[in-house]
Amino acid sequence: MDTRQEKIVDFLRALYQRDRRGPGDFPIREMEEAAHLQEPQIAKDLSAPLSLLIDRKRIEQAKRGLMAPPPAPAAPPAGPPKPATPVAAPAPAAPGLTPQAADAFARALGNQPLSDDDVLQLESIVLPALRPAFDIQNETYETLPTVWDPLNRQRPQIEPIVRGIGRLQLTGHPSYTLVGTGFVCGPNAIATNRHVAQIFVQGVESGGQLCFQPGVTCAMEMLAEVGSADSLKVDLSRPVAVSTAWDVAVLRVESLPAGVAPLPLCGTTPAALDGGVATVIGYPSYDPRESFVDQANIFRAVFDRKRLQPGKLNGRADVPSFGRTVSAIAHDCSTLGGNSGSALVSADTAQVVGIHFCGITHVSNYAVPAWELVADPAFADCGIHFV
Repeated sequence: MDTRQEKIVDFLRALYQRDRRGPGDFPIREMEEAAHLQEPQIAKDLSAPLSLLIDRKRIEQAKRGLMAPPPAPAAPPAGPPKPATPVAAPAPAAPGLTPQAADAFARALGNQPLSDDDVLQLESIVLPALRPAFDIQNETYETLPTVWDPLNRQRPQIEPIVRGIGRLQLTGHPSYTLVGTGFVCGPNAIATNRHVAQIFVQGVESGGQLCFQPGVTCAMEMLAEVGSADSLKVDLSRPVAVSTAWDVAVLRVESLPAGVAPLPLCGTTPAALDGGVATVIGYPSYDPRESFVDQANIFRAVFDRKRLQPGKLNGRADVPSFGRTVSAIAHDCSTLGGNSGSALVSADTAQVVGIHFCGITHVSNYAVPAWELVADPAFADCGIHFV
């Protein structure tokens, strides 16, 4: 196996150690129905629309027994046509493995030799089954599988957190429209990553006066849910503070929508930070640098919409950040680039324990520890809501 494949297998084994879920814990799906699928007639290059490329990849993988084929389209209803309305994408089916994926999973856990096809099976089915993503719809989430029951039990406390998280979007920028995730961290404050803010804020790198780039405005879309055209935008008036120690920036919002309150940020070191259930809540974007199949499987080819992405906390880890080494929170929630600035929420406390800022594919993801910001002088007057 090459280095990338070794990472996939090592990551899979690490997830097994945290979850103790093996191939026997998943239903087995047969793939016989894939044989009749027809590949879309599109150009075999990246100029084709992303949705068609993903449809083609899904069918290609289904014919090889790697993933379930897309469902057959439903028959049109009888009677006169009705006005078009947004329709929610179907919720992910209960995680299941093909027989080939289950066999590859068992061989990986047994330290047996793996073929290239075995590794593809693991990447295409097993990893998305172990660390899925769930839609936020109507400002809540469906009842999750039992492995994520701590998030089900904390629903009354997590739903207000969901409402305070939004997608940062720009107007007037020459290169970017959607730039990441932010969340309400104080009565007039929005937190995101420093590396997100520096896309549209002047003075971040120089340490000079902070201001939006000329002609650029920033807003935070509080909804942008899967299958919904509803929108709730708040305009951000100016940048407030940028940390020199952590990948965090704070922007000002003049007023918050009804029902949106500052998120509870953990203000002291948690008693336990290793093995607990947590979730990233944010807006994963398609990333051409990452596995095409992984992204299509985990996010159902729908990107830049609010998702709940559960996983486990894995203690602290030293990682590079802006020329320094920082002691970040390690976690294994499935994330993409648009998750920069997302809230990392502990299911034990229903508090924001971290701000997701980076990751290494099939190794770990990392978040800024929220409590470390209490003593950061950059945020002394920002009114961050620590609890």
